[in-house]
Amino acid sequence: MAQSEQHEGAVRALFAAWAAAESDEIALAGLAALLADASGDAVATRLRHLWSPPPPAASVAPPAPPTAPSRPRDPALERALATASACVGRLDAIDSGSATPLATAWLVRPDLAVTTRKPLLSCLAPLTRGERTLQLDLGSGPVAVREVLYLAPDCDLALLRVAPQASFIALASGVAHGHELAAIDRNEPPGAEPGDLRLVPGRVQEVSSALLRHDCPGRPGGVLLDLASGQAIGLTVGGHESVPGWLVRERIERLSR
Repeated sequence: MAQSEQHEGAVRALFAAWAAAESDEIALAGLAALLADASGDAVATRLRHLWSPPPPAASVAPPAPPTAPSRPRDPALERALATASACVGRLDAIDSGSATPLATAWLVRPDLAVTTRKPLLSCLAPLTRGERTLQLDLGSGPVAVREVLYLAPDCDLALLRVAPQASFIALASGVAHGHELAAIDRNEPPGAEPGDLRLVPGRVQEVSSALLRHDCPGRPGGVLLDLASGQAIGLTVGGHESVPGWLVRERIERLSR
């Protein structure tokens, strides 16, 4: 009989003897003495091997899900939002304490805001009678509109005199072809609180003396901003069209004469 089989038989005989012992205490005492035996006895060595519990299986952590690459920050867009956040607001009509959103409007001078003409047409009579007022909500609080200065007869443009503010968006003298731009507005649905600015990046597609076409859709009264210069190149009238900034500048200068 092989030596390993002899050892196995001896171990089994020991277990049978302990099972027939007078008490559990005697059996456990014999087992403890054999496990503690340091003499190198082959039966004790084999028994210790059988007694030792198997090592725990190594836990394998599930693979981490792939993380989406973080979108790099765009300094030009961040500057545009920082500029617009203090200057682009929602134009509201105030009637009996309730506010009705009309369009987006933005500051082109400290005391002058520009917006589209069409939403104001239905307000003129109540404004004249003092039954309605206008305010520009810039998110940080309402700004009083003191006067409707100008309604353009030939394009969708209006100029409003407002309580002076610290910031405004300068008008660009022209369009630099190839520059990236963005349509920015703050035109929430009726009853909504002023929220985050809406910014849609794009490029100019067509330029004429009275109209700009671009691939970024804008809402009425928003600003079309040159991201390179931070200046306004147009007043968005909805969709992909804007009144050019130089036309807005010409009408402001006409009022100043």
